Amino acid sequence: MGRPKIIVNVACSFDGMIASKSGPLPLSTEKDWIRVHQLRNSVDAIFVGINTILIDNPLLTVRYVDSKPSPPQRVVLDTNCRIPLDAKILLDQDKYPTIIFTSSDADAEKVDRIKSIGAQVIHVSKDDINGFLSLSEILRILFEQFNVKSVLVEGGSTIISQFIQKQPVDKMYVFFAPYFVGSMDGIPLFDENTERTINESTKFVLEKAEKFDEGLLVELKLRKDDFP
Repeated sequence: MGRPKIIVNVACSFDGMIASKSGPLPLSTEKDWIRVHQLRNSVDAIFVGINTILIDNPLLTVRYVDSKPSPPQRVVLDTNCRIPLDAKILLDQDKYPTIIFTSSDADAEKVDRIKSIGAQVIHVSKDDINGFLSLSEILRILFEQFNVKSVLVEGGSTIISQFIQKQPVDKMYVFFAPYFVGSMDGIPLFDENTERTINESTKFVLEKAEKFDEGLLVELKLRKDDFP
């Protein structure tokens, strides 16, 4: 079975925080935002979780650079269909289509109202262990039904952590901004329990690290031998 190429992009502080619990942290510089929008312009879909929508309310469109004729589809993982009907990501469906993946438990009336706006809503199963939506099923649907060959995962922490743990990430970009913001009430890049030994941790291959504007840009890929 085929699957889309998976790219993860995130900006974090030097101590690994991507946001505070009260809201986002402005960690990316303008130069980094241009890089991010170039990445968006190179993929078929942009992935975020519902918490990113609720906290940041992003558009997830291509700006800063000239967009290709077919902009990337916007994909939201929303287990309980909590997306507000006035969310920016539901705007301009004719030009910037949105696909919302949710569970069979989602409120049917809310689903119908989202569909009436023009967005697509697709029900998928949950993983047995943690109750999150099945990433493998979502990727299969995107690949087979929507011809999505590449996805850019932008957040938040829960979604990024799921991809790191469960999917063979082809490329990961981490922009480290030159700040130490503290971990108290912070949201870390990798929001999982600390493993007991380093051998049990998720392993990456460091491909490149360079000074980038005010910070450090690191390129990684997940070790493929850790996945079947």
